[in-house]
Amino acid sequence: MIELLELQEISEALVFSLDMEARKRLTIGVELASKPELLLFLDEPTSGLDAQSAWNLVRFLRKLADQGQAILCTIHQPSSLLFESFDRLLLLQRGGETVYFGDIGQDSSIIRDYFARNGAVCPSNVNPAEYMLEAIGAGVTPRVGDKDWKDVWLESPESRRVKEEIAAIKKEALARPDPGRGELSTFVRRNNMALWRSPDYIFSRLFVSTFISLFISLSFLQLGNSVRELQFRVFAIFWVVVLPAIVMSQIEPLFIFNRKSSSRIYSPYVFAIGQLIGEIPYSILCAILYWVLMVYPMGYGQGSAGTNGTGFQLLIIIFMLLFGVTLGQMVAALSPSVQVAVLFNPFIGLVLATFCGVTLPYPTMIKFWRSWLYQLDPYTRTLAAMVSTELHGLAIKCQSDEFAVFDPPSGETCSSWGKPFADAFGGYIDNLADSAACRYCQFKLGDEFYEPLNISFSNRWRDAFILFAYFVASRFLRYHKR
Repeated sequence: MIELLELQEISEALVFSLDMEARKRLTIGVELASKPELLLFLDEPTSGLDAQSAWNLVRFLRKLADQGQAILCTIHQPSSLLFESFDRLLLLQRGGETVYFGDIGQDSSIIRDYFARNGAVCPSNVNPAEYMLEAIGAGVTPRVGDKDWKDVWLESPESRRVKEEIAAIKKEALARPDPGRGELSTFVRRNNMALWRSPDYIFSRLFVSTFISLFISLSFLQLGNSVRELQFRVFAIFWVVVLPAIVMSQIEPLFIFNRKSSSRIYSPYVFAIGQLIGEIPYSILCAILYWVLMVYPMGYGQGSAGTNGTGFQLLIIIFMLLFGVTLGQMVAALSPSVQVAVLFNPFIGLVLATFCGVTLPYPTMIKFWRSWLYQLDPYTRTLAAMVSTELHGLAIKCQSDEFAVFDPPSGETCSSWGKPFADAFGGYIDNLADSAACRYCQFKLGDEFYEPLNISFSNRWRDAFILFAYFVASRFLRYHKR
């Protein structure tokens, strides 16, 4: 590339020490290094250069074009020599209306002939590029002729030939196989590579997931089966709902930046799919780290579900992180900037965490919210699935200070007086044979804790499917708004 740019003599120089011509050639080289498949676009590459530097740059572009690279270039006040170096010209007048589109010809013969046929004869000693602007009224003098040059072009045989050529190109392109799959695979590879080359972003995702789980686990190491520790198990599970809010704040700036940098390069669907696929491996890795540091240090999986239940917990955590990714990308797709996107996060996180049935238990929730918002909340399904799996069949053993102590009537034992109540309302009597100071524990199994909260162990797979459906739905909404 350096040889092609003819920069061998300054290949070791610092960029700020280069002159303007060399910098422009270097900028073109950067574009070429990205291997443009179709077109190299340059916006006034000769602007600010003297005549010799401008000629050297256009000579270089001519060299690229002769090697097969298509170049679209806007040019500002070119000399006759520079103007004749280009193959074709698209000339626009005020309002973006086409005045001419076609070949230039040797010594600008083709375009001179076109304007001469329509009443604008360019003198042989005048720069045709400047004369055309004067002729169409873009200069300081009135336009040549009474007819608008836009209408002249629309009625010309050159315009008809261009339209026929465009129709033929469209017909040929439609007959080719759909290139969408190749576009998708290309962007997915590029996006995956970009994420891999962003260690700060990957590290922050992994660090946050690891730190939160480790912090909670160190607070509740090796939980037992008391009533107090039963609530600790639920509280530790509740922290899973924090993950989507954190993921959203990390995803949104990256998504908006990528959206701007890839604007009009890839289709919205390819962009959205590529962004999601790139995030999936890191989300799964974060979920595994969170799960390992949650399940084993705190001693999960002691209920009837056993180790299979802990595997189900991992699945739910993966779904939660993926839901956080798609929800964050959906918010970013709806937002014009990062500053606007982050304003939604506290509100969304607060609403979802408040009405999921933990901070406001289902029996105490106002009927209005319980009838629709509680049911629609994806966190409701997360906590229902994880809590029922963890507590199902878990034998509860009250600590000494957790028992409700009562004395039965004279002649009655703890068994005869208190056992019917425990059988009807749950819990157990710890000292059935005693006739005084009966010790009653309000829970015998973990199921008795979560069933009054509108949670059922038999619905855990249904809840997992609903959570996955939220992940899919937010992905499609993001496609629609991209």
